[in-house]
This record gives sequence, C-alpha cells and structure tokens, in this order.
Amino acid sequence: MFRFAGKQFRKSTEILNKTEAISTKYRIEETLRLLRQGRIEIPVDADPGVWIYSAGKIKQKQSSRDSQDKTLNSICQSYLKDQVSKADKTRNCEEIHIRHLKRFYKDSILFPSITLEQLQKYVHHRRQMKYRDVHISGKTIRKELVTFRQIWDWARERKLVNNECPLYDHRHKWIVKIPKDEEKEKFQTWNQITKRIQRGGLKDEQLKRLWESLFLDEDQTVELLKHVKKVARHPFIYPMFVFVAYTGARRSELCRSLIDDFDFTEAQIRIRERKRRKDMKETSRFVPMHSKVKEVMLNWFAEHPGGQHTLVHPDSNLNRTNSSGLAGLDVEEAYRHFKQTLKDTKWDVVRGFHVLRHSFGSNLARSGEVSRDEIAEWMGHTTDEMKSHYQHLFPQDGVSKIQVLK
Repeated sequence: MFRFAGKQFRKSTEILNKTEAISTKYRIEETLRLLRQGRIEIPVDADPGVWIYSAGKIKQKQSSRDSQDKTLNSICQSYLKDQVSKADKTRNCEEIHIRHLKRFYKDSILFPSITLEQLQKYVHHRRQMKYRDVHISGKTIRKELVTFRQIWDWARERKLVNNECPLYDHRHKWIVKIPKDEEKEKFQTWNQITKRIQRGGLKDEQLKRLWESLFLDEDQTVELLKHVKKVARHPFIYPMFVFVAYTGARRSELCRSLIDDFDFTEAQIRIRERKRRKDMKETSRFVPMHSKVKEVMLNWFAEHPGGQHTLVHPDSNLNRTNSSGLAGLDVEEAYRHFKQTLKDTKWDVVRGFHVLRHSFGSNLARSGEVSRDEIAEWMGHTTDEMKSHYQHLFPQDGVSKIQVLK
C-alpha cells in the first residue's frame, strides 16, 4: 500500500519470496521519492497506481470495459450463472452470502483489489450484526468467506484475477481471524431448560440458545401432534408434523419427499438427501416406517389433491409448479405453516422442524434399544460432530461402565 497525490493505492506483489517482495517495495519507494523531488513525472495518460508500481514501465489505464468486467457485481453475477450443476438450496445460500458481501463492499469495487485488511473489516462488521436478535456466528461468517474464496478461485481460472486469494498466506492457510463461537448447548428436555431459566441471570441471546437445544420427550411429542391435529388449517399440516416426528427428516428432505417414497408393504420410507455425497446431486437413505406414519399417510394420500409430491396444498392456486407439474411446498412455505400452527400456544418455543428431528434422535438414544450407528444412519448424519450431540443421551452406557470403580 502507498499514497500519492492524496490517494491510497493497494496492490499485491504476487511474489512468495520475501527478498523479492522487499525489493519490489524499495523500487516503489524510490519511484515515489523521485516523483516528490520532481525528477520524474507521471504521463497524463497513465494510471498513477500502475505506473508507480511498474516504475514507469506500464502507463496505460485499464479500459472501462475491462474494469466493468472485474467489478464485484459483474464477477459475482457471472459466477452464479455458471453454477448450474449445484442444488437450488446451495445456490440460494451463495446468493445470500453474495448479497452480504455486496452490501459491505458495494457493487462497483474492483474484485481483484479486495485485500486481507478489507476482508478482516468485513468479519468485524458482520460479527456486530444480528439476526433474530442473535449476533452473527463465526460459523456463518466462515461460510460467507468460503463462498468468497470459491468466487475468487472461479475468477482466477478465467484470468479475471491474477493473484492468490487474500484469505490465504503463502502456505495456503487461512489468515483471516474469525471469532470463535461458544460450543452449542447439548440437547435438553423442557424441564431442564425451564429450571435453568428460573435460576435467572441469563441474557436474551443465552435464552434463545437454550431453547434451540430443546428436544421433546415421547409424551410431549404425542401431545404436540394432538394439538397440531386439532388446530391445523389445512389437511397436509398434520401429516407434515408426523412425517418429521417419526423419521427425523430435515425440512428440505420433507419438501423433496414423493408419494412413491412410502413403501407400505416393506414398511420403510425413502428419504431424499443432498448432504451425504458432494459428488452426487441426490442420494437416499431409508427409515423404518412407524405405525403412526403408516396410519396418517394412508389417510392423507386418500384425499391427496394430486401430483407426485407428498406435501401439496389442497388449493391448486397456492402450489408451485415446474416442468413436471405440481412441485409441492418449498422450505419457506413449510416453515411458515409450522410457525402459524404453533403460534400463541405453549408450543411456540419449538423453534422449527429441527426440534422434532432432534427429538426423534434423542428419544431413540434414551431408549437404550437403538445403537448410535442406527440413529446416525436413519438421520443421515455425515460428521462425527453431529453424532456426538447424542452422546450424553446414552446414560445406560456410562452407568454400566462406571461400576468398574470400587
């Protein structure tokens, strides 16, 4: 970085060798010294930053067309158009990440000019922001910067940028400092959470994090489903809740579900997932069919309004369509119906479908009759970290082993 005529210029040396980089720095300082002494002058048609950096060897300004092609907005738009093979949800997440980047940097900034210092300022900026009254987590910020890195790599392959991504040092390790998050709360029962709240001293953010760790025991799950059946505004809502409560499906998996995924003869359900294999658009896992699911789904399919998808609105005007016909509910619609069904009731603390998903896994773990590997297989866990969330819910293992002590 150097200043000339009241303006600041930034450029990477694109050199990994420290001695060569220092030599480039000295050359720029010498050029600036000669300019201050009036011994040399910058040509009228030269770009000052480029001319000083090159010690007078390059003077032409970058064409306006070339500059437009290298703005943050232009490169991001071109990148998104090129991501045709990615899942819709992945593309949507990347679009959200790009919107945050563009709010901070503005559309017109030249993408190759973004520096490590600017990225670090972005991290601090995002960390101060809140979503639903909770500060943006370091994990979320890292995901946004991963998208930035992917865009940078894509642009470099197309010669739109020449230097390495500023997120990395010469060893290709991340050098942006991202605040560490607190470990997530372990899954807890309703009673455990309310006892902690009653002791007092918790901030709003801590309260939200506590309720995020809620799982319903078996009796509460049954009670919740009875409430849903009683108040549901549309016939697909009760089956929607039952589906997640007895399969542990994710919200996106719920919305991808097709009628043919229910094999009532073999008593199993196919779950269409997209997290297990990154080299494939979609894979499947199979969950045994609970008798409650069989009963509810047979009744629902008997009055199903049509189409291939498990969840569709009875009013055809409110359903999405695609080239193959009715496309069923999307994740936002499903979440909206979920929240509306539980609004202004004691169940309002149930934050989303993930509570039912983790209640499914937690109650299986507490039963002592289902192994960790079976739970992981049914729920589609892809990391040891997710498997460990249920570790504390296997009390039967610990109680038997601790008895080795006299």
